[in-house]
Amino acid sequence: MRTIRALTISERLAALAGVAAAIASIAGFVPGLYRDRHLVIAQSHGFDIGDLIAVLVLGLGVFWSARGSVRGRVVTIGALGYLLYSFVTYAFVIVLNPATLLYIAVLGFGGWSFLTGLAQLDAQAAEAMLAGRLLRRATAVFLLVIAALFALTWLREILVSVVSGRLPPALAAAGWPMSPPYVLDLGFVIPLSVLTAVRLLRRQVGGAWLAVSLLVFLPMLSTSVLLMTVYMAIDGQALLLPLVAVFGVVTAASTALAVLALQTRSRPSPSGTTRTELSMGLRTAGRTTHVETRLPS
Repeated sequence: MRTIRALTISERLAALAGVAAAIASIAGFVPGLYRDRHLVIAQSHGFDIGDLIAVLVLGLGVFWSARGSVRGRVVTIGALGYLLYSFVTYAFVIVLNPATLLYIAVLGFGGWSFLTGLAQLDAQAAEAMLAGRLLRRATAVFLLVIAALFALTWLREILVSVVSGRLPPALAAAGWPMSPPYVLDLGFVIPLSVLTAVRLLRRQVGGAWLAVSLLVFLPMLSTSVLLMTVYMAIDGQALLLPLVAVFGVVTAASTALAVLALQTRSRPSPSGTTRTELSMGLRTAGRTTHVETRLPS
């Protein structure tokens, strides 16, 4: 039977980031809190809902991780990574408001969570745990397609703006001098997706857990974008059907791949019982913890 151990420092910081994100997202619906343009407020409300979904996923991940589950730790990494991605925009381009300190808190707690070891896994053990049900080739191709799609989209917008001397229409409408997704995607998400895809195709250690983390991250990002388009449509703006179609496919495909990879494998043991590998490979206080349970066959 699994027991819940004390949370590590990195897990506590991740939980605090989730609490700050939840309060900030709920506060976003308080009338008058946002002081931005009407368009930006509608977009922010979509991400507020998406962020609350991510907080729930993060909470489940931390809970499973505390019970010794490597899958829980990977889910935590993906969910916290999404919250950091989302709140960079809140912290750097949303007009200063009463929730600004909460935006900073999410970035602070989340960043320090990673720096204090949230992503420290026993790569060999995590590979053995996750690789069995992960569709390597399909996931690698999916990540490469996503990377190429975003890279081409953002590079085209940037180059057109540089040549024309005018801001992209979306930035001009929002009143922003720069788009945080340009930096986050081109600097971090796209390179990480390509690196992970290569490691998967070469069957290198570490590819599996990185891939599953990204498969947790992508549905939350895509869902937030879809919710953003819904709130924009409610606000009276045109519904961008191509955007809805693309992100709808990304959400469905990444969710399906993630659910498949996170399923628990059961196998008969020599003693005649069914061994369900619940977790393995989490490094806690400098040692590797292996947790398993036996169920009657």
